[in-house]
Amino acid sequence: MMPRQIAPLVLGAVGILVGVGLAVLILSSSTTQPANLPTLSSSSASTSRLRVGAPAPDFTLSTFDGQTVSLSALRGKRVLINFWASWCPPCLEETPALIAAYDELRRSDPNIEFIGVGTNDDPENLRKFAENNRIPYLVVDDSSSEVSDAYGVLGMPTTVFVDSSGVIQRIWNGAIKQSQVVEIMRALR
Repeated sequence: MMPRQIAPLVLGAVGILVGVGLAVLILSSSTTQPANLPTLSSSSASTSRLRVGAPAPDFTLSTFDGQTVSLSALRGKRVLINFWASWCPPCLEETPALIAAYDELRRSDPNIEFIGVGTNDDPENLRKFAENNRIPYLVVDDSSSEVSDAYGVLGMPTTVFVDSSGVIQRIWNGAIKQSQVVEIMRALR
């Protein structure tokens, strides 16, 4: 082929690629977020993705000693919700940082609460992990993944920071350090 014959073919191919790229972009951004995220009870779940500025869905789960924990009962406190599993290496890595951050923050402010939501795991493995690591904050069993699904958790660990009004202020994907937790929690109102 001569150079003059190749140019229209190249332009045509580039045009097709640009068109496909735009179509993918438009289709992927056409998903709408509901204005109000649903409240989650132990018998319902939602696959809504959370976003900063949205109300944190309420949930009620049990600790391994049978205590019931509801997010709505903690209204007025700043809450860190950490989704984790005993088989998750980054979760294992961040646990000491979460414990240290909790201890540091609670010494100066009793209006801070952490909830470790053990999810997508065997309840006995979750219980043993929490016990062996002497986790001082609330640890609840979401082995059915109902709450993590409602929060749109795609990977672990995921940490959600909720202000005292129950509004999500930050979502952190992946392991987090003590200094990062302390900084974010202190900035919440």
